[in-house]
Amino acid sequence: MARWASYIDNQREKGSVLLLDTGNFCRSMKVKTDKLDYRYFFEAMKKMDYAAVNVADNEIRFGRKKLLETAEKYDIPLISSNIYDKRGKQTLGRKYIIKNVGGKSTLFGNKGGLRVGIFSVVLPHFIYEVDPIVPKYYAVSNPNIAALEAVSKLKEEGCDLIIAISHQGWLQSMSLAEEIDGIDIVINGRKNHQGTYHEWSDSTIVVDTGNKRVSFTEIKVEYRNGKRYILATDMGARAHKSEGRADLKKLEEIYAKELEKAGIEDARKNN
Repeated sequence: MARWASYIDNQREKGSVLLLDTGNFCRSMKVKTDKLDYRYFFEAMKKMDYAAVNVADNEIRFGRKKLLETAEKYDIPLISSNIYDKRGKQTLGRKYIIKNVGGKSTLFGNKGGLRVGIFSVVLPHFIYEVDPIVPKYYAVSNPNIAALEAVSKLKEEGCDLIIAISHQGWLQSMSLAEEIDGIDIVINGRKNHQGTYHEWSDSTIVVDTGNKRVSFTEIKVEYRNGKRYILATDMGARAHKSEGRADLKKLEEIYAKELEKAGIEDARKNN
């Protein structure tokens, strides 16, 4: 992550950046490394300043109490538009997040920038298959219905660009773009391609972000002469060439020492 962070910092010097995670950022807690890994990962995410972090099946495995407490501790902006916690009768994360990008702050608000709305949906099957007990505590609504509601709300809020994080798989993410009007970018969170891949559905771009250890997908949005251009590129190779951000490299060293103390090989050392 130190290399990803270094690349992101360089891009932020050139313009506005929104960093998103499509889900399954938590570890399943099934093996010993996971119990050490999650603390490092959450702290690294905080340092990288994510705009939105999607809740998916691994987050359910991680455990509600630990997820919410750790996200609050590290100020992680959880987002979930269709996973409802029956205990709190609300979604497990914010239904949508709005970010003002670019422009200038004035007494009357942000002027000349872009208002970006972000929401997320997950395929119900992925959540319910985590454990037979899941339906007792969670209800997962129809992704298309949740998307319709989110798009309507974001348009009411005056968003210029609407991004859907779709943790459903490629075919379902394409269907979301085809069936729900008003979404500008769909990011598929259940990867079906090894590298960054995209297709268009009318004016909506659908992007698969590829292998999480190799690919680093950058979706660039530009406006020229009144026209919008969107381009998805895999910047993984370029990011891997960077030295890495110093504070995250230090965090990686601490993590590696923890693994060594526990007698576990660091699987990240070549990444």
